[in-house]
Amino acid sequence: MNEVMQTSIAHNVMREDWPLCRALLGGTKTMRAAGETFLPRYPAEPLPDYKIRLQRAVLTNYYAQTIRHLVGKTFSKPLALQDDVPPQLVEWCEDIDLQGTHFNAFAAEVFREALGVGLTGILVDFPKQIQGVSLAEERASGARPYMTMLPVETILGVRTAGQAREIQMARLMENSIEPDGDFGEKVVKRVRVLYPGGYALYQETKDGEYAVVEEGTMSIGRVPLIPVYGLKMGTWHGAPPLLDLAYKNVQHYQIDSDLSNALQVACFPILAASGYDQDRDPTIKVGPNIVLATGDPQGKFYYVEHSGTAINTGRQKLEDLKADMATEGIQSLMPRANGDVTATETQVKYAESTSDLQRMAFALKDSLENALKLMAEWVGLPDGGSIELRGQFVLPRDAATEAQALIALRSAGEITSRTLLSELKRRDFLPDDFDVEGEQELLAMEGPGYEVGQ
Repeated sequence: MNEVMQTSIAHNVMREDWPLCRALLGGTKTMRAAGETFLPRYPAEPLPDYKIRLQRAVLTNYYAQTIRHLVGKTFSKPLALQDDVPPQLVEWCEDIDLQGTHFNAFAAEVFREALGVGLTGILVDFPKQIQGVSLAEERASGARPYMTMLPVETILGVRTAGQAREIQMARLMENSIEPDGDFGEKVVKRVRVLYPGGYALYQETKDGEYAVVEEGTMSIGRVPLIPVYGLKMGTWHGAPPLLDLAYKNVQHYQIDSDLSNALQVACFPILAASGYDQDRDPTIKVGPNIVLATGDPQGKFYYVEHSGTAINTGRQKLEDLKADMATEGIQSLMPRANGDVTATETQVKYAESTSDLQRMAFALKDSLENALKLMAEWVGLPDGGSIELRGQFVLPRDAATEAQALIALRSAGEITSRTLLSELKRRDFLPDDFDVEGEQELLAMEGPGYEVGQ
């Protein structure tokens, strides 16, 4: 039943961007492996010469560096599990994937994947139930739900319905490594089909078809799969938010290869001769103890050297591309005001103005909270609780100027003392454990003129 391997329309559209993004994320090795896809061969360029040029090509990976930088900004401080997260889930977050990965590290990797290729999925699974074991016995054995990040390539299709876009069916491709003989291994291709309350596992047969090898039920009432988007284009359809940067990075890779090749030519001047007769004159040899001669009295030997003009042009183009790529990354951190606001509101609510990075990070937060909720549903808990991302999502301004402006607004009575303290804490002028409410209560106790909440 090969129909189970059919890919959705969204999958097919997204697939166009994956080779470029994956090659850049993989670095120089994968870019070289892609060969002429990203480093075209010149017309009439001999294949041996092209292979030499390809092996000299080195990727300066601005794409992956920018993504690491944005993820680093988002997780510059570890995410915080709030008090409403059940203690059982807090314990599980120490090893969220049953592979020893902390929830914070898992979340950072999920975000890196979403920024890199546009979409990833979080599957909240539960170990396979043992036949004849009750639910209570299973929980007593230590079995518990866990999270797995799914590369977008493995998400063949997701069918949704209703205003909440509840998943009716999801098809996920799996590659299982299994023993082959006494010491060998083989890859077995599978497709896992999930639907509310159950699943079916299809496996590739020897004739290339797919047949059901396992079916079962799930105690959870819905498909435990959550999308994480880079740039959301539709339901289960995401695009790489830094795709323009990816194209510029490939252009930089190509021009850098051209420049390197030109330097190879420029650094080795070519010996030329006039009046040289190949049949009559001595064989040309080059060295410190060699005499060059021709039978023509007017003949001469000389070197032909590259002028270097094109090299300088190539260098300037590389510098221009570097500036363009830096701008692409910075734009993700630039605050974007929401609607028409006064100068005072802009100054006071600066931290509330959102950047592209902040919007994507808050979408990640929602996805992670939904994944925690699925973990809770697997074991019958009412809710999974909430988390807080505490990273830096906008470019820092002049800190001293901001602090002075906030103090001036408080002195003028335009903001409350609570707002002043909260904003100073948000800008790291006050420590993370600074208690704004407690400080206001102490101020109220010191004498007249202060009121809690003022």
